[in-house]
Formats: sequence, structure tokens, C-alpha cells
Amino acid sequence: MAWLLLATGLGLFTPAPPLAGQTPARPCADEAHRHFDFWEGRWVVRRAGGALAGHNTISVTLGECVLEEWYTTPTGYEGRSVNAWDAARGVWHQTWVDNGGLVLVLEGGYEGETMVLRGEMPGADGRVTRNRISWSRIDGDPDRVRQLWEVSTDDGATWSTAFDGRYLRQSSAADWDVLIRGGTVVDGSGGPGFRADVAVRGDRIARVSREPLDPERAARVIDADGRVVAPGFVDIHTHLEPLPFLPGAESHVRQGVTTALGGPDGSSPRPLAEYLDKAAALGVGINVGFTVGHNTVRRAVMGLEDRAPTAEELAEMRAMIARGMDDGAWGISTGLKYLPGAFSDVDEVVALSEEAAARGGFYTSHLREEGLGLLESVAEAIEIGRRADIPVVLTHHKVVGAPMWGASATTLAMVDSARAAGTDVMIDQYPYTASYSGITILVPAWAMAGGTDAFLERMDDPALADSILAGIEDNIVNDRGGNDLRRVQLALVEWDRSLEGRTLHDWALREGMEPTPATGAKLVVEAVRRGGARGIYHAMSQEDVDAIMAHPWTMIGSDGRLVALGDGHPHPRWYGTFPRVLGVYVRDRAVLELEDAVRKMTALPAERIGLRQRGQVRAGWYADLVVFDPDAVADRATFDDPHRYPVGIETVLVNGRLAVDGGEYRDERAGAVLRRGRN
Repeated sequence: MAWLLLATGLGLFTPAPPLAGQTPARPCADEAHRHFDFWEGRWVVRRAGGALAGHNTISVTLGECVLEEWYTTPTGYEGRSVNAWDAARGVWHQTWVDNGGLVLVLEGGYEGETMVLRGEMPGADGRVTRNRISWSRIDGDPDRVRQLWEVSTDDGATWSTAFDGRYLRQSSAADWDVLIRGGTVVDGSGGPGFRADVAVRGDRIARVSREPLDPERAARVIDADGRVVAPGFVDIHTHLEPLPFLPGAESHVRQGVTTALGGPDGSSPRPLAEYLDKAAALGVGINVGFTVGHNTVRRAVMGLEDRAPTAEELAEMRAMIARGMDDGAWGISTGLKYLPGAFSDVDEVVALSEEAAARGGFYTSHLREEGLGLLESVAEAIEIGRRADIPVVLTHHKVVGAPMWGASATTLAMVDSARAAGTDVMIDQYPYTASYSGITILVPAWAMAGGTDAFLERMDDPALADSILAGIEDNIVNDRGGNDLRRVQLALVEWDRSLEGRTLHDWALREGMEPTPATGAKLVVEAVRRGGARGIYHAMSQEDVDAIMAHPWTMIGSDGRLVALGDGHPHPRWYGTFPRVLGVYVRDRAVLELEDAVRKMTALPAERIGLRQRGQVRAGWYADLVVFDPDAVADRATFDDPHRYPVGIETVLVNGRLAVDGGEYRDERAGAVLRRGRN
């Protein structure tokens, strides 16, 4: 019975070999050789007497050079085959496997109008069974094909029929769920765009065809003429903390984001496995994965203590990093500017990163300093990567504070030098000249040791208070403060919503105070005293942003948080990062070519994370796709009016399902929870 089931599963092996005397550059993509429009699709298989034998689906993959086949029967039998033209040997090659453990290899080609494949299978007793399988159209009908499987156990002297069946195209069933027609495909590889149709079946891309595909074969047709069809954007730095409350991720989906990596800056869910299980059960609007956060682990083991770990504490932290990786994390993240990561040294971070490296992860770091200590901090990240033998991402790379503006020339040279020396260093960046963080980023780290209560106790000590205020003032002048209280914009102030969107300068004037750096330092302390606040810090130069973006190993990452309309006063990157790159940095200012920008938003981050079959428009890969108007795509969120969705993102598919349709968001929850080693 297994032989009969296998026979029904070997199915349609379709294309013909190259014509005599011709060697096309891409023979596998030539209709004369492959007849894709005839073979590809969904079929019902019946025995010669009419009884149902099963169903067969054939898809094109690997740039139209390979057919993948999937066969099922009502009894639960499953089989898959891969079929390819072996150009070196001039034969068609098919490898078939099934859920019963059978493996069969066949070779052959067209003999007249019949495709014939042959192969041998040794039995447990050492006897060899020859297989000869042929396919031919019934009365020349492209929708009806006969399959005849014959076997011989006497070296071909006699043959018996193992299966004689009919393949009937399912005329009532569309071959594709979605067909995107006539767009310019920018596939994520960095290569030039090309006009093509993209067909989607289930959660996969079924075809990427430079020749027009038949719209009658699709359940839904989307006209992409004049539009760009690209892979869904991959956000390598996302604050997914609101995911349990905003599982649809509308603010990201509307940007064209189909995959986001959470757990940045050293902070991640704990325990990770439980969190991922809950997210999967809830349903998510985009594909989500996570890194394991160093700060989260250190806080769990050591609290906010400003010291090195004991040997026992380090071993416990190593075990927690290993557990997070085994639970599905894609790497380790650090926030060395934040607590308690600021209290760690290089040896500690290297030891923990080794655990992630041993499991195929990467290291992404909010550097210890991004202002006056920037160069030393870049060097530290490179040293960690070298010593732990782990790929590195300098996350949301920037140059903060006027005294350091222009230093990107040095940091980018450091990246190039490290790569040339064998350390795999990359960068991610958001396309704005302002950052976003808690107000305590202006407070010296030592002053926050032990938490807010300990900080306030230090402020009661006049000597310590003077040092703390001097440190905050220094940060206002030389670092995030941009030497102007108008450059510090309050974003989330739960104890006084009227301050949201206003600046430290505005607050000082409201209080009748002179808006000086010293006044600003006092207001920062008051904000911490009242429960803290979040701020937007306008302290970067456009020239550095441009230089970093143009670097070949820079990816685009939003550093954005999932957000609902009207919630607080967020950074506009939460709504506009990816459309802004396409509109401002590609179309308006030509900092990037379109193909390079798409690569930085898709294939490059997907490769760095380690995602399989995502980040490019390729047949057989997941159908994460975005269709946008290159002439109209734009961010609309501003620093003064941030709650605005972008324009020009017309269609978004997440795992083959429409999440944005005609510019309108649909809460499909088609995303997947991605776990390293299982996705």
C-alpha cells in the first residue's frame, strides 16, 4: 500500500529539457522548457476507475527554477518532492520524501510528448526495485494528465503497474489567493527593480514572474501598476512592551512593517518562553521575535547595585541568558547607558554574550555613551564582539551633542576596520535628529544606583546634590540637552499631562524661572521626584544622520514603541520611520537609492537576526509583502503632532493575509511568534 501511496504522490513532474542546440541563460525560467502555467496549481488525483486518491499542490520556487510538490490523501498520507533541472548533466532530477520515511530519487526528461523519470530503490533484503514513472496529457488537454507508475524487480525484464491515475486541475479553486500585478518588484537583495507579477498562495509567495500571470487564476487581484512591491519591512529594534494591549500592532503595520524584533536596550520579557506562548495564543498582527536583555537579567540577580558580580552571580546570569536563548531569543541586547547595565564591565558582558554566541545569536547594544564617550563606547562594543566571537549591532547609532558632531566619520571607519579584521559589526538607525528616552538619561548613572529612593536620599545631602546637579547640567550642555532647554521636549508626563509636547524651556518659563542649564537641572530632579517622565532630545546633526544611513552596513530600525492614536506625545518615529526613509531620504534628498533603502529595511536585518525565508521577494518564501507608491509615500507624524499615520503604504501582507488593503488597516492577527531554532 505504501508503494501505491508513494506512486500517487510523485505527481506531476513537468518541464521539458532545453531544445536541441539551445542553451538559454535561464532555461528553467523559459516557458518552452518548463510549461509553468500548465503544471503549477492545485489538482485532484483519481485512480483510473475514478476513486479519489488525493490532492496535489505544485508551487514554483527558487527564482522559477524549482518545483515544490505537496501531496495528501484522505487517510493522512503526506509527501513532498523537489524537482529541478540539472543543467550540468542535462536531466531532470526529482527527490521525493513522505511521512512514512520513504526516499526516492528519479531522473529523466521528455521522450516525445511524455515526461519519463526513472530511479532505483534498494529493499531491506538487498533486492533492487526499478521505477519508471511517466506523465502525459490526456487528449492534449492541459487540465487532465495521466500518471503511470511501473516497477520491475527483475532488472527490467518485466514491468508491473503500481499506479495508474488521472490528475484533474481544480478549475473551481483559484491557484493563488492573491495576485499582485504589474508592479516594480524591489526584492530586497539590493539588485535593480524589475516589473513582475507576484502570486501568493497560503502564507507563501508562489510565483515571481516577469511574464504576466493570468488574473483568472487568482481569488484576489491587486493592481500594482506604478507601485513598488517590496518585502515587508523588518524592524530590528522595536519596543514591543505594549504588545499584550495592542496585539494588532497597527502603528507598525501601517508603516509596512511585517516583522519586528523586541527586547532592545537590555530589557526583555521574563520568563521569555511563557511570554511567547501567551503572545502566540493572543494572536499578533506582525511577526515578532525577541532578544534576551542583559539589564533584565542583571536586575533579577543583583538589583541596582553598582558593583561587579560574584562568581556565583555571574554563573546565574550566564544560565539565565542561556535559558532565554533556548526559549527562542535571537540574541542578547545590552543597554549600557541604562541601569543596571551601566554598572557592568566588559568582562561581564563578554561572559554573557558567549552564551548567546554559542547558540547562534547576535549582540545588539545601546552603547555606554553616545556623546562625549562615543568613540570609547564603539570600541567597547567591537571588543565585546571580538572576544565573545559574536556578531554585533551598534543599535540606533547616533552622535549626540554638538561637541561630538561629525564624529560619525570616525565611528564608521571603526566599523570598517573591525569588519576588515574579522569582527562582524553592523549598525541600525532611525531617520531623525532627535532621540527618545526617560528623563533620567540626563542624570549621572552613579546617582541612580539603588533606584529613585536612593537618588532622592542623595539629593538631601548638599554635597552630593551639588555633584548631581552639576552632572545633569553637563549633560544638558554637552549631551542630550543640546545646550538649549528648548531641545528637551517632554513626551510622557503622567503627573502633569499639560507638559506633554512642551519643552524644559517652556516649563521653566511657566514656573517663572530663567531658562538656563542650571534651571533645567533642577527641573529634571523635580521630574524624577514626581515620578519621572519621558523626553525627546533634539541633539543630533543631520550630517551625521546622513553619513550613518549611507553606510553599506547600516540597517533601518525604528526604536519605536507600539502606540494607539492619542496616547501621550510619542516620538514621530513610532508612526513614520520606514515611510520617512522612502519619502525623505530616497525620493526627496537622494541619500539612498530605492533598492539600497529596501535592502536596509528587509534582507539585511532579516539576515542579521537569522530569519529564514523572510526579507526578500522570492518564490517559496513567506508572503510578507508591502506595496507602496514611490511618489506619494511619506511620514506625516511630526514632533509637534506625532499621532498621524503615514501615506502611500497601500497594501501590506503578513504571512499571505492582507493587513492593509487599499490603505485601510485590517486587524487580521496573521503574524507569527518567531523563536530562534524553530522559525
